[in-house]
Amino acid sequence: MSNTKQYPMQFTGTGGEYFVIWIVNIALTLVTLGIYSAWAKVRTLRWFYGHTLLDGQAFSYLATPLQVLKGRLIALAALVAYYAASYFAPLLAGLLLVAFFIAMPWIVVSSLRFRARMSAYRGLRFDFTGRIGEAAVIYVLLPLLILPTLGLILPYMAYRQVRFIAGNTVYGQTAARYRGTLQPFWGVYLLAFALMLVPVAVIAYGISQLIAMQTAGIPREIAGPAAAGSIGLGALLFYLMLPVVGAMIMARTANLFYNATELGPVGFDCRQRARDLIWIYLSNLILIALTLGIFIPWAKVRLARYRAGRLTVSGPQDLGQFVAGQQQGSTATGAEMADLFDLNIGLT
Repeated sequence: MSNTKQYPMQFTGTGGEYFVIWIVNIALTLVTLGIYSAWAKVRTLRWFYGHTLLDGQAFSYLATPLQVLKGRLIALAALVAYYAASYFAPLLAGLLLVAFFIAMPWIVVSSLRFRARMSAYRGLRFDFTGRIGEAAVIYVLLPLLILPTLGLILPYMAYRQVRFIAGNTVYGQTAARYRGTLQPFWGVYLLAFALMLVPVAVIAYGISQLIAMQTAGIPREIAGPAAAGSIGLGALLFYLMLPVVGAMIMARTANLFYNATELGPVGFDCRQRARDLIWIYLSNLILIALTLGIFIPWAKVRLARYRAGRLTVSGPQDLGQFVAGQQQGSTATGAEMADLFDLNIGLT
């Protein structure tokens, strides 16, 4: 008899429950001129964590509103200083931008560490042990190579980001291991490149039509409208393909992240599908527009329920065998800076 047991992840929250929290958060944030936003964030995350269950046990979010508020005020002060400098002292604004670029590795590591340490399961906290030097290579140096390599660095960059996050995650005293290789990431991004070539090819065909007709002596007034159809169709396909490619990359990257990660005796099986995410995003967008934003809580719950439902944990008969690690403090400044500047650091 096998000692390994399958534990499906569950999300038990409903859109109606979250709507009450969401609408109250908005009202109190407006009344307090944004100060309550820190309490709103913590309340929201505690609700989502508390409704995410593994083996009947909920996850916990441990940050306090004051921690988030302090980090948010520091991040906001930095943003205000930059915009003020850009108006009154452009040279100083440039120096601040350089300083932000230099601080990027610290922001990344600080954000990942805070989010990990403020997350717990069965009373044990997570942690993140990544180094700033490695973050500098992954989040600063590699992105600088995107244009020189015509995007060919993207598979390697995604692989390094996944390995960096998964391989430096700790639960209690148990460090995670990432067993994945670079090759599957090439498959994901080559497919993405191929999909994006379709609208580019249609646009190129339209432009070639225009050039050919002008070379043949056809007046621009006639050639332009004739080629506009192909160019317009290509542009439409380009914008329609962006969410398709984005959903495909997100789904397959999440699968590569979880399926090659081991946490002691625990493994993961993630089976997200691009077509599912495309449908969820598209239908959510339509329903949010039709309801003038009221559907937002249900949209977030749908996505959380899908992601949880597509993740299964395999491990020993008793998941309570992990040993607690040393509790460490952390600040929310890096996490709030990452949120404020919309830096996509974490993986889902």
